[in-house]
Amino acid sequence: GSVCLMAQHLHALKHGRTRSPSLSLSPLQHRCRPRGGGFQKSSKLFSSPSAASSSSPSSTTSNMFFVRTVLRRCLSPAETPGVLNRDAEETSMSKSEPEDAATLAKELNSAILNLEVECFADDGSGVDYAAVPGSDAFQTYTERTKALKNVSLDALRALSEDTQRCFWLNLYNALTVHGIVTAFAEAAEKKRSPPLSVLEIKDFWKSTAYDVGGVEFSLDDMEHGILRGNRPHPTQKGATHYFQPSDTEKLKLVLEAEPRIHFCLVCGAQSCPPIRVFVENNLERGLVAAARGFCQREVEVDESRNTVTLSKIFDWYGVDFGAPDTTKLLTSVLGYLPDKDAQRAKLQTLLDKHASPKVKYRAYEWRLNNKNT
Repeated sequence: GSVCLMAQHLHALKHGRTRSPSLSLSPLQHRCRPRGGGFQKSSKLFSSPSAASSSSPSSTTSNMFFVRTVLRRCLSPAETPGVLNRDAEETSMSKSEPEDAATLAKELNSAILNLEVECFADDGSGVDYAAVPGSDAFQTYTERTKALKNVSLDALRALSEDTQRCFWLNLYNALTVHGIVTAFAEAAEKKRSPPLSVLEIKDFWKSTAYDVGGVEFSLDDMEHGILRGNRPHPTQKGATHYFQPSDTEKLKLVLEAEPRIHFCLVCGAQSCPPIRVFVENNLERGLVAAARGFCQREVEVDESRNTVTLSKIFDWYGVDFGAPDTTKLLTSVLGYLPDKDAQRAKLQTLLDKHASPKVKYRAYEWRLNNKNT
């Protein structure tokens, strides 16, 4: 039924016969979702900078791509990459020589930096997914990820908080690339076209994982459980935490929440932040740069209409930035913009006037951040 509804909606979009798209996606809600965000049943799913009644070409194109993607995902899904640093015959009980956590963290960061040089766009906006499998840096990186299985979680927890945060930020982004490359390889093996979006890969954030210290950590685990301070996934309505009391080993690694991680985590979509590699001795500068760069691109203030347009990331993760209090949310945004930025000055004016500006969220571009497309 939902697939038929989507097909009908795609036809309507193509011929310009819809103004406020709204689909009932309950059968798909937990299968196709943005990084940390659940697809809602309302027209927020297709939100754009323009008013809800707008049918601009750009928003219509984005909506059509979304519907096509979900149709591809439902009718011919790419398989879940799974645990990517474990050989087929291995289990979480397989043991080898223990690895020093601090040394391995540095080695992985070094390998990711080399991968960045070989396969990422200079500005971090895209990845050459076709080149990744054949790169020496990727071979080195994937080989070293196997050592993650033999790290003591207690030793990892004993590292400085900045070192841990860098470790998980970099590991998340590299695992995202690893998962997408795996999906490309599977598609080639089965003589199918590669995914156009991570939304086409089954349970991508929930099931794409590494074995760390004998425990499986998915992308969702790394983001919501560890880096967001164990805050619930946006689809966990009514929940107070992401990890459960039974997740005893994972709970050891929960870090203090740092909202700026949202400007650092890359989900493989064009609307995601640029991919960067972070180092512990310069983490604060890296977080500041990531926040400024992202907000300069994504924040738009219209004083005449008393509106502020933001990335959907501020909608999905609003609680991390002070929502549902709009003033707190916008004050957080203000702090991320450079001092002399024009949008910052406009936003400061609206806040000083206590104008209660309306916040809008632009449509998210889910096309893959493929450097060659």
